[in-house]
Amino acid sequence: MISKNSPMGKTLAAGVFLVVWFVIRFSSGRITTTFDEAYYLSTLRIGGVYSGMITPCVLRAVNAIISNPVISLLLVSLGLFIVYPFLLLRFHKSFSGYSSMSFPFFLALLLSSHLLWSSNEVRPQQIGTLVGLALLLFILRVHEEDLPRFKVLLGVSVLWVLLGLAHILSFAVFLALVWFVGVLELIRGRPLKVYFLSLVPSFFALFLLFMPGYETMVFSIKWMLKHSTNTLFHFLGWNFYSSLLLGWLFLLVSGPIVASLWRRTPTFSLILERIRGEVVKRPGLYTLLGTLAMLALMILQFYLGRNVYELVYRSPNFIAIMQAGNFLFGILTIAGFIGSLNEKRSDFSREVLVFMVVLMVFALLVSTVMPASFGSFGFRNWMIRMYQYFVVFSLPFVAREIEALLGNLQWRRAFVFILVFGITVSVLNVSRPPIAYNYPYYWTGRDLELLSQVGPGFVYKGDTLTPPENSLALSFLGWAYGNRIEPYSGNLEPLPEPDLCVSDLCHSPYPYREISLTSVNLSRATIVTGNIPPDLVSWIRSLFHIRGEGDPVLALGNSTLNPLISKLESQYFLPVVVNYSVITGPHFRYYFAIREGRIKGDVDRSMFVVQAVLVNDTPVIVISSPSLDGVAAGLWLLKNEILRNRTKWGNVSFVVGEWDEMDGRVLPIVRAYPGDKNGFSYGDRVKILRIGTVGKP
Repeated sequence: MISKNSPMGKTLAAGVFLVVWFVIRFSSGRITTTFDEAYYLSTLRIGGVYSGMITPCVLRAVNAIISNPVISLLLVSLGLFIVYPFLLLRFHKSFSGYSSMSFPFFLALLLSSHLLWSSNEVRPQQIGTLVGLALLLFILRVHEEDLPRFKVLLGVSVLWVLLGLAHILSFAVFLALVWFVGVLELIRGRPLKVYFLSLVPSFFALFLLFMPGYETMVFSIKWMLKHSTNTLFHFLGWNFYSSLLLGWLFLLVSGPIVASLWRRTPTFSLILERIRGEVVKRPGLYTLLGTLAMLALMILQFYLGRNVYELVYRSPNFIAIMQAGNFLFGILTIAGFIGSLNEKRSDFSREVLVFMVVLMVFALLVSTVMPASFGSFGFRNWMIRMYQYFVVFSLPFVAREIEALLGNLQWRRAFVFILVFGITVSVLNVSRPPIAYNYPYYWTGRDLELLSQVGPGFVYKGDTLTPPENSLALSFLGWAYGNRIEPYSGNLEPLPEPDLCVSDLCHSPYPYREISLTSVNLSRATIVTGNIPPDLVSWIRSLFHIRGEGDPVLALGNSTLNPLISKLESQYFLPVVVNYSVITGPHFRYYFAIREGRIKGDVDRSMFVVQAVLVNDTPVIVISSPSLDGVAAGLWLLKNEILRNRTKWGNVSFVVGEWDEMDGRVLPIVRAYPGDKNGFSYGDRVKILRIGTVGKP
């Protein structure tokens, strides 16, 4: 057995986790990754939607030294995977009073694929969980010891800010946990000032959501809430910041009220004591009922995400088999919790575990009223996200059950077999072997060799022109190298000649042909407007003095409003692509491309793109934006800046700009509704975000 303090034991345990990490990452002859992890790797150079700031900074810092995105990712993953078990053990020695051998504790960790997944995958939750656990321990110490007030305020404030920077969801979860622990301490008679000292500094972390770094994350949260089928969540989405502040204030003041009500109502304690006594008398029955309840929650979560889960497994039979380790972990958690009810304990580990179950059930209910997804991000798996915190607090209960069963001579042999099977299945669950999974998130040696040498363009199998199975993972890795990479889907003829092949994997550049924005004369332009209002077309003719139809073609709007722009984008004739909320170029991506109010057409900020290309030897100027206001701003920039300063802009092929409402006025041609005060006018601010020059990157 591995003792608690033996250096040899710790070294052996680290070696075991090192082997497990290698199995997870490389056992299938490829580098296994995940969607979230590959996405965060893609943001190394282009930025993105962040749920936490520390993890991307760590990745960038490591990559700045190594200059290899995948190796940087693997090093961060390995480091965290090795230290994670020891940090969790150290936490539970203080928080749960865990004093048994470390061996069963580590076995418990290996049994849950959710623990293995979250400790191996490089994403903000890893660091967020660790900071949250440190915060929880410090606050418990504050409640129990008479520390200097300044030291408490400084320490708690720093930890809250670190948590806010580490992970937004972890901040929300540990805010609820700190509140709950604070209520329990108030019930015990701890002073009210300590409760406020532990919670009030959380405002500093809450304030981070108002900072520019989280702007796109907040945009995604608001979108999710606005598109919820629940009226309350819909209201919260449209009044996000005010609701956030009011919710935080409500949580802050509710703690003392709840504690006071509990102390004044002895019935609550009597009811809980009767429930405890009943469960202790019939542990087998309530373990069975708890297991059935767990199954019901799992089935409902599967039902909500069935469209995703059914695609992941090669056979429906694997769905149940690959959850065997998690199922055993759940049964041992229930049995360990019920067994602990006979003990008199001074810690809050049991209460926190129950509170986490409440949060999980609430998260499952929330998932039922959320939209399925936003782009590649899903919003119906909130119970799974919460469960990854639950298993952290379940570990000591599972470890004690494992230790007891291993010490039972009658059941030891059978249990060892079941335990080894569960751990093996959980490790395989995380490693995603191709025999059981249709799993597209991985990289091979040829992927790394190819993408490190090519620019923007298509990746495909050279002999069949089919996209690789791991196309999305390749796209993310391309962005990590600073290039827009897409799988060739066969809709482009002829495909440009490959500029590099590694084995049967090939790359060809995009077929767009850039020209200078100043190389065209718009006086005889052909305007292709799609569904743009006629008044706007008349304004354009007047603005550019257009007196006929010929070359070049002037295409306006976006792929939704204008079929020509849609065709040009689908055929990859444009270097910069615009959709509702994202603008994507060869080496960059801008999120949160529009800001709207509740009324359709009420826009006060919008990005736009002005670009010039040659299509079948015909010059085409495309001005695209998520809004008509952005289109008008792009036209105004083209006329009054670019075409008036031809020498300055002579080699520029595209401009990405941003329009902001400044004067409360709107040109009649873009007024969306009577009384509209947000829209383009000549007094608004138009700024340039990025330019591109002629010639493929």
